[in-house]
Amino acid sequence: MKSKREYKTLDRMVYFSIIEKIKSGELKPNEHLTEERLAKELDVSRSPIRKAITALVSEGILDYRTYSGVVVRDSMIDSAKYAQLLEVIEVFIDATIQKMKKNKTQLDIDAFRNYIASMDRSSYLQNMEDYIFNQHQFFFRILKYDPNPYYYENVKRTFFTINNFSMETVVKQGSEDKRDLTVKKFTAIADAFEANDYDLANERIHSLFADFALSAFRE
Repeated sequence: MKSKREYKTLDRMVYFSIIEKIKSGELKPNEHLTEERLAKELDVSRSPIRKAITALVSEGILDYRTYSGVVVRDSMIDSAKYAQLLEVIEVFIDATIQKMKKNKTQLDIDAFRNYIASMDRSSYLQNMEDYIFNQHQFFFRILKYDPNPYYYENVKRTFFTINNFSMETVVKQGSEDKRDLTVKKFTAIADAFEANDYDLANERIHSLFADFALSAFRE
């Protein structure tokens, strides 16, 4: 766990410390939490604890239950749950692309290609955090073309859960050659968007997500 000085604010330190406790198994599913207990364990006041709990409840990591107060939800993601979450994301992306097709939405293709270039560079530099970040930004860019903020917020929350609670064996980025192939698939999606072929772009996104899900089940 990082020291307090490595976080920009005390609030973020507390927020990520609770996440780490859940990931490590120190805090178990359905375990009851109190501000007093966490404040003592993290050696902070109750104010940042309260803010962190509120944020984690909104993100579905913690839960408020009648008579129980705040409890830990079962957030850890295995291969099967990962595949299910990808399906949720696909639903929102598919709905957005259908609206884009209907409205003949003109896309900022350069923005998509910039994310792909950053992804490619991050892969070469072995910066997996940035590699994943740019993948997600590519999809967020699609969702921002839909006026319904519900799509964007739900996919953002789902990616957050995947990033923070997937088991180490689930989200695999593979070898550099495998990542290069993934970058090429993102490029093919951008090419389809540039040609205003929304159906082809959608088809290629579904294929990409199928690859992601399949990779999660491989040794």
